[in-house]
Amino acid sequence: MIARSLLGRTLLVTVLTVLITHLATLLLFQRFYVAPLMQHTIEDRANHIFSLIAALEHLPASSRGAFIRDFDDRAGGVLQSQGPDAQQVHSPEESSRVFLLQNQLRTKYPGTQVWITDRSDRPIVWIPLHTSHGDFWYLTQRQGFDAGLPEKWALLLTLVILLGITSVYWAIRRINRPLQNLAQAAHRLATGNAMPFEIATDIPSEVREVSEAFRTMQDALQQLESNRTIMLAGVSHDLRTPLSRLRLALEMLKLSERQSIDPMVQDLEEIDRTIDQFLDFARDHPQYSLHSTDLTPLLQSCRERFETRGIAVALEVFQPVAQVLVNERAMERVIINLLENGIRYGAPPFGMILSSEGHHTILRIRDHGPGIPAQEVNHLLQPFTRREDSRHGPPGSGLGLAIVSSIVAMHQGHLSLGTASGGGLEVAIMLPIHVESGENS
Repeated sequence: MIARSLLGRTLLVTVLTVLITHLATLLLFQRFYVAPLMQHTIEDRANHIFSLIAALEHLPASSRGAFIRDFDDRAGGVLQSQGPDAQQVHSPEESSRVFLLQNQLRTKYPGTQVWITDRSDRPIVWIPLHTSHGDFWYLTQRQGFDAGLPEKWALLLTLVILLGITSVYWAIRRINRPLQNLAQAAHRLATGNAMPFEIATDIPSEVREVSEAFRTMQDALQQLESNRTIMLAGVSHDLRTPLSRLRLALEMLKLSERQSIDPMVQDLEEIDRTIDQFLDFARDHPQYSLHSTDLTPLLQSCRERFETRGIAVALEVFQPVAQVLVNERAMERVIINLLENGIRYGAPPFGMILSSEGHHTILRIRDHGPGIPAQEVNHLLQPFTRREDSRHGPPGSGLGLAIVSSIVAMHQGHLSLGTASGGGLEVAIMLPIHVESGENS
């Protein structure tokens, strides 16, 4: 949500600060400038009316007609003796300045009633002038001193506000973009897909300092990973030669001594499998070539491989099964590792279930052993980690699940470990369905 992002919060704080500042300025301006000015204007208008009444009162009858005819107060006002049509006038609104003028006139002439006609585009204000010689009327345009905010100015003000908010949004987004790039780079680094991190030249100095520190950390981690890979690959490779000689020597011993030789051969095979895992893990995220395929034949091949060893593995496929992008050799390693773990630490029966649900094809591998507590799952997905109660059981390097997790991640998949129905461990691998270009997703 944008309200929880740095961009949204900065924009919200900026806009609220500007609005509150403008509102406070407007209130102060209204209180100490507009209100006194309006009061002064109303009093001037009222004094103007009082002067007209006094003039009409004291002028001789012979001059009164010429005064009314030639009257011009430079504000568009005129004088006449004929009043408005009662059917076409209405009282001023209480919030208008005409109403305030009416109240001001009543301070000297109680009962004064000002009228407004709306017959034309420019409403006319009728102000009565009561004299001993009769009633006269002062007419003026309402827009001259009681106009509201014109629509075009209201629209212009709205556009200015929107333009201001848009400008603030653009400026803050430009400032926050380096932070978004930094966050994306951190996510890629966490998922093992680190890429060269470029630092823009026009970013704030504080963000540049953080970005340079991140790039230094990324380079150090990559160097550490490279050193670890070289060490593991070198040690594993160097162990292969003496192990091969030992196995050859054991095979050449007399058959009569086979009973004592077999356990040693099994130990050598276990060491050889461990070295294979070290070499798999030392391959620093190889770039697998992916192909669109149905996993069913691969699962059948893996099942047959275990059946030749006398281990029954059930396979259940729910049709139709959508194709996924995989590297068959890498996915075979995943399946073999999970089944080997089930055989080592779990209990039969073992099973594999393949189905397509929504936008994913899901492979579930189950056993009926003790399972793994939920609080230990994340820990066991880390390399070189094993459960404490398994350290006295079958030998292992603690790399099986780490290799599986790494390969699944490189296939853009998701790995989860949970409890199978009926007990035991269930490992679920969710792979995105491959959609050919031109097909609807």
